[in-house]
Amino acid sequence: MNSEALTRLGDFFKDKKFSGALLTNPSTITWLTGYAPPIQTGPNPFEGGPALGWWHDGKLTLALSDIESGSARAQGIDVRDYVAYSIDDPIAGFSNQVQMLKELLSESSSLRGTLGVEMNFLPATFLEVFKEALPFLKVVPLDGSFDLLRAVKSSEEIERIRESLKLCDLAQTETKRLIQPGISEIEIWGKLKSCLEITSGCRLPLLADFVAGGRTAEIGGLPGNYILSDGDAVIADIVPRLNGYWGDNAATHFVGESSAELHKMYQLVLDTLRKGIDAIKPGVRACDLDKMLRGAIQGGGYSSYPHHSGHGLGTSYHEEPRIVPYNTIKLQPGMVIALEPGIYVPDIGGVRLEDVMLVTQDGCEVLTKHLGN
Repeated sequence: MNSEALTRLGDFFKDKKFSGALLTNPSTITWLTGYAPPIQTGPNPFEGGPALGWWHDGKLTLALSDIESGSARAQGIDVRDYVAYSIDDPIAGFSNQVQMLKELLSESSSLRGTLGVEMNFLPATFLEVFKEALPFLKVVPLDGSFDLLRAVKSSEEIERIRESLKLCDLAQTETKRLIQPGISEIEIWGKLKSCLEITSGCRLPLLADFVAGGRTAEIGGLPGNYILSDGDAVIADIVPRLNGYWGDNAATHFVGESSAELHKMYQLVLDTLRKGIDAIKPGVRACDLDKMLRGAIQGGGYSSYPHHSGHGLGTSYHEEPRIVPYNTIKLQPGMVIALEPGIYVPDIGGVRLEDVMLVTQDGCEVLTKHLGN
């Protein structure tokens, strides 16, 4: 359990005078408890709905299937579970979860006032259950309410992010080793994913932009059947989740020698990233950091990239502070942010580089090591 996060959450609810709350966003639940719902293969047809967190009287209880409850209890989490699968009715998990939820709420029937609910990840059936069981409560959406609370990481969260980023750095080393003329993007990706899972000792949810040659001018995409040739750029943007926390970094590698234009683009992007790193410190606004990075690319004679300049990292791979033109949020110590400027030119190719930094009291610490920073 993340005691620091639970304290922040309790203070938030006390300030808002909420009687209780239903938490449904997987990133919120992982932030509070450390429990990370498995996502490798998508929703389990034998299970019920998503993991639910019920906050009442300063206590958080997770509503989970019996398939997942054991691993959550082993982490010291208070769990109320339900039968997800039986030979008599193998797809009764959802109705069993609804019944379990009704029983949990019957124990809270004296609640009055305001109930906070994360709506965006909530099946409509569960909302109806709440209205029926607790008709006197006013339901208030909570979606987005915890974004800034989650943005400042605890020391335990930072260590988990460091471990995920080690996998990202390893991925860049392996990509550089594997690329050669005649091999396809998907072949490299298969070997790369295998390496990361063997190293971590577990299955990994793993996202990526992994494209080569002319595809790099399209910003990104999943690995496909494109066969690498001499001089190709390869954009590898690697995003694994380990123990509930996401890592992220990006590099652009070259098969043999790059063209003079791609080399020029690479150097400008690298210089821009380093300027961004040097500018990170408490009090800097996200929009000002974004403006500086875009200005550096445009000052080098290229059009501004059509994506964000960066983002926070934690139980979600894109969270606050988002480094975009409209975001006036100020950086604070304990925030973990990725910066990823890029250049993309049709008929030539693209370059993107990304590092992850921890905001400190007087600047930042670069957590990714693949670019030698």
